[in-house]
Amino acid sequence: MAERSRKTTPAWNPSSDVQRAENNRDGPIAREPTEESSPPTGHVVVFSLGWVVTGAETGQDAINIAVSEVGKRIGSTGEQIRSVDISVQRLGCHSCGSGSDALLLVSETALVGLFLEVEVATEDPKMAETISRREVGPNLHNTPLEPVEIVPID
Repeated sequence: MAERSRKTTPAWNPSSDVQRAENNRDGPIAREPTEESSPPTGHVVVFSLGWVVTGAETGQDAINIAVSEVGKRIGSTGEQIRSVDISVQRLGCHSCGSGSDALLLVSETALVGLFLEVEVATEDPKMAETISRREVGPNLHNTPLEPVEIVPID
């Protein structure tokens, strides 16, 4: 079974408030006061996907290319997506307790297992999955997105 790696690569939404705040040298974005001061709500939807890489000489090259290609494609998601983190799936060995990256490399063609952690601004978990698929799916043409888990943001 694949495990989520702790190393993630953010693929920022350029229209996200978080990214704009990081790019703003004068400080964080001033927000309009609202009548209701409720904490931000949302869900993190984790998708599993396999990415094919051609021309990779080593496993690390294949991983780097896969993360880079996916990051470029999902960097322009919609307004309801706060951020997307990309991580490499890990495969664990139950008998020896060690693990390795989810990667198959044969004749400079690789299949890399990735997780996409999509942070969505919605209160309903089913709606979070729907919005994630609608926003991320078209950018990853012909790539099946398998939901692994949906968790509320604390």
